[in-house]
Amino acid sequence: MAKKTDPLRKRISRRAAVIGPAKFLLGCVVLIFVLSIFLQVNRIEVRGNSHYTAQEIAEAAGIEEGDNLFFINRFAAVGGIIAKLPYVETVSIETQLPGTVVLEITESQALAWVELERQRWVLDRSCKVLTQAGAEETAGLIHVYGLTPSNPEVGETLVSTDADTARVDTLAELLDQLQRRSLASGVSEIDLTDAAAPRLEYDGRFTVIFGSAESVNYQMGKLQSALGQLTASDRGTIDLSGAGEGVVFTPF
Repeated sequence: MAKKTDPLRKRISRRAAVIGPAKFLLGCVVLIFVLSIFLQVNRIEVRGNSHYTAQEIAEAAGIEEGDNLFFINRFAAVGGIIAKLPYVETVSIETQLPGTVVLEITESQALAWVELERQRWVLDRSCKVLTQAGAEETAGLIHVYGLTPSNPEVGETLVSTDADTARVDTLAELLDQLQRRSLASGVSEIDLTDAAAPRLEYDGRFTVIFGSAESVNYQMGKLQSALGQLTASDRGTIDLSGAGEGVVFTPF
């Protein structure tokens, strides 16, 4: 004999079949809504900036409050900052829950300047053109001779005439080493007239001659060693151009 089904139990079963998926869908909607709020950018923190405001950097990155943390295009953000703000050397982007974006900025240091048609162009250690400046702004920077810039553009690496391409590379190596070794403040001039033997004026007392036999890094190490052995009254020429560890000092 067939077993009869309780009508009440049947109605409850049907209702459960409908309500169960509905509750699940409602839970998913609520979860998505909560996550969308939890993952929204509600704070943009900028660190390491001095030339630009936090707002300028955020605008250059194209990041706004309300953006989704997980859909931030970091490549585009970094590219936008570097392209629009020439004094920015490097950028790192970090996201922190809930809703914080941290932009860590390393700024370029103005080290040197070159002249073209009576206009002065300021360079960082990679020979990136940072700005066009006057005599007051370049007073404490290194004056570079011996190469001819070609249509300098702010934010771009210095371009020279074809004959001076190697000189730009040499200049970048010199400036990088001077900054890394904290020697830049003592240098007033760099003369690249002789590409095989660049010269720089140091501390108002020494003419330093570099050569092509050794790397700039190695020669700069030799210079630091020589400076440590000279006295405050010494003046002369420091010749680093020879191969090996030898340094020739000629007083004047």
